[in-house]
Amino acid sequence: MKKILVHIFYLFLFILYLTGCVPSSPNRKPPGPQTGGGLEKEENLSANYYYLESRLHLKNNDFDKAVISLEKALALDPESFVITWDLVGLYLRHQDTEKALASVEKLIRINPENPDALMLLIELKKDAFNETELLEKLNKVLSLDPANKEAFLRLGKIYLEKENYPKARHLFEKMTEQFPDYYVAFYYLGEIYLQQKEYESAKTQFLKTLELEPDLVEARFQLIEILNIESPVKNKQAILDYYKEILEIDPENEQAQIGMALHYYKNKMTADAREIFIRLGSEVERNSKPAMVAVEEYISKKKYKDAVLIFSEMLKADTESSTLNFFTGMAHEANEDFKAAIGRFKKVKPEHPQYKKTIIRIAYLYKQMGEDQTAVEFLEEKVRTYPKDIDIITYLASFFEKEGQFEKAFDVLNKGLQESPDHTSLLFKLGAVQDKAGLKEESILTMKKIIQLDPEDAGALNYLGYSYADKGIFLDEALSLIQKAYDLKPDDGYIVDSLGWVHYKRGDYEKAVEYLEKAAELTSFESIISDHLGDAYQKLNRPKDALEVYKKALSNAGEEDKELVEQIQKKIEALRKLINE
Repeated sequence: MKKILVHIFYLFLFILYLTGCVPSSPNRKPPGPQTGGGLEKEENLSANYYYLESRLHLKNNDFDKAVISLEKALALDPESFVITWDLVGLYLRHQDTEKALASVEKLIRINPENPDALMLLIELKKDAFNETELLEKLNKVLSLDPANKEAFLRLGKIYLEKENYPKARHLFEKMTEQFPDYYVAFYYLGEIYLQQKEYESAKTQFLKTLELEPDLVEARFQLIEILNIESPVKNKQAILDYYKEILEIDPENEQAQIGMALHYYKNKMTADAREIFIRLGSEVERNSKPAMVAVEEYISKKKYKDAVLIFSEMLKADTESSTLNFFTGMAHEANEDFKAAIGRFKKVKPEHPQYKKTIIRIAYLYKQMGEDQTAVEFLEEKVRTYPKDIDIITYLASFFEKEGQFEKAFDVLNKGLQESPDHTSLLFKLGAVQDKAGLKEESILTMKKIIQLDPEDAGALNYLGYSYADKGIFLDEALSLIQKAYDLKPDDGYIVDSLGWVHYKRGDYEKAVEYLEKAAELTSFESIISDHLGDAYQKLNRPKDALEVYKKALSNAGEEDKELVEQIQKKIEALRKLINE
């Protein structure tokens, strides 16, 4: 939050720089002596006095007193655009978002056509606006101020992120024409050409970017990518030159060091490559950044074979390094070499922060290889070693639960509860397994115990409320429980679904649809939630809407949803028949 507010404050200063002064409303004059009768003149002079006083405080870097003076000035001249504008800047400096936002909204009420105020509103409320609202406001800023770089940039980046390349391209082309010395516009235009595989055009834009901003390493990385796409062998020297340029500008740049080492390796310059890999690998225990960069650049971008090569070479610096073994295991897992991944994960030592994660990954990979029994035996051995580790206990119980071996799951969970009798996570897992095993009453009692231990456990509140609603019992209590869970976690799609479902069970179908639609959006139309929404649409005599949402439920169903799939298919057949009739 602090970084965001600092960014907004500097945007505020940037706007002041662009405008050359504090913007004023066309309907208001800055506070100061004005013509008119006695009392009005005295009030305006008083506002002017406090305004000038705030300027003196600012000159002395006494920002707290400057705020007090401006607030006094505003009290005497509440519709002053200038005073309100200055206050926004000071509120942002103090990181007082609420007051800054309220003041910006006031600025827009005073002058709804001021582009600078609109841009500040966008910055302060960007997370609250949906995409349509954000696009609408940015387009309005550009219609009011066609030279607003920030609005151009924000709008273009939204289109770029949404892969709406024609609109993004149009905006950035227009931007390069309007601001021929603004390297950022050329850079993003190059990105668009690159995404559209127009490599020569992309190269031209990145070269123009470097002409305007010679030290920009990002443009060089993009040029390296293009040269690798065209021909890494033919462009071997040009690629190497760009890496060297990046490292001259930023000698510690991990991405360039890793990329250069990989380039050396692929071009049979093994000694040069290993020198870099060994150096980076030897630093990883003290500084994990090179490893994290390699994950981001090669695993996240699905360059799995390159990731395996990089981490395997770095591992040669210290074959016993837990950190390097962990990351090498990640690379092998991403490359679907599960046996190699397990071998590396097993080399991670218990004191390493990722040790517990490796236990879970090893068990998961055994299961992926079809070695379920080995996975169970591995986890059982770890539970014996770490009898109080809730994550390992829960994961082992989940293995048994998925196989329908409920008694074994109960045994594991109850042993864990002997060590930690009031641990709510273990109790919740126990209640969930009881429910799945058909022990509804036992599950309800377990959830009640959790709520006694922690009255604000949203998961237990929701689970108990939903259990009542689904059975059609204690609906008032169910609503109260789920409403409390919703108040605690309003953006949890499953809690929102429960709230919609309890309204459905109470016969309030309008309210049910309101919440179920929100739940479906939050969960990307998860099957059971979409099924609930379809049922609610039917109650409101909206068969076409119900049919569409049932289809989404069907397309999102997994292998474990066979019973639900059969139910939805029957509903779809009945609806099609109804609609045809």
